Amino acid sequence: MVAEWYDSHIHFFYSCSNKEILPVLRQLERKGLAGLDALIFGEIPSEMQTILTMVPGAYHKYITPQVLENQKDPFTVIKQAAPFKIIPFADSRFVRSDAHQKVQRFKERGFQGIKLLYIPEEESEFQIGGMEKAFGRSVKESEEVTALLIEGASSQGMLVLFHADLRRYGGFVEEMVRSHPKTNFNIPHFGSSRKLMSVLMDRYPNCYTDLSSLTPVMERDPDAYRNFIIDYQDRILFGSDAVIGWPEHVASALGFVNRLLEGGEVLEKLMNRNYLKFHRISGGAR
Repeated sequence: MVAEWYDSHIHFFYSCSNKEILPVLRQLERKGLAGLDALIFGEIPSEMQTILTMVPGAYHKYITPQVLENQKDPFTVIKQAAPFKIIPFADSRFVRSDAHQKVQRFKERGFQGIKLLYIPEEESEFQIGGMEKAFGRSVKESEEVTALLIEGASSQGMLVLFHADLRRYGGFVEEMVRSHPKTNFNIPHFGSSRKLMSVLMDRYPNCYTDLSSLTPVMERDPDAYRNFIIDYQDRILFGSDAVIGWPEHVASALGFVNRLLEGGEVLEKLMNRNYLKFHRISGGAR
């Protein structure tokens, strides 16, 4: 087990008070968690149906009025959690216009990255209606808005967590990664394709991925996934895809990756070094 580790993919959803969430963070800190990327809605539509259309069905139970209210000012908790490191990402899935200006405002508020859920069409596997259904816009229009968001983030020196299925939208993702070589991208969930993800990582040193939400898949073929992780050990991040109000999800993901890799340098890279490199943070366990 790595003494000091990081989680690159946590949804900052919680229904309790700010005061009550702090002990949850301290609990994770005592387990060795040194920091995390907190995914927080930067913009929230007023219509609940629009929100749910762009949220995976498995997460609908977490989208309550109180959870959404807590999303509006995460920085009180972030400041109170110090020295525990929380890097806030503005979840920009609901941005429909004025992309550059909104990214600039995200930066001014204190966000250090943006999170994009790029699902322009319906995705039945995860029960996501998609941008066409939620906003009434075409795939081309979704490409244009997303490109502006990434351009804005790049100009502000922000990181990009870019959820996209490379099997469907790999060409567009590659265009974005290639067009912004100084911006680090995390294409989570192995981009839904190890083969296509490996092509991107081979071509672009600013391209990373994380293993969030992949435990059930990896359990079915652990040797193949272990080999993939070893082959790309300098570009893969640990991520739980957990909800911060339910920290047991972090523990579950942590337990699996420890069993899969059984310690050693590769595990340390995933849990520590690669996170620091992705965020351009010096120091950390070596």
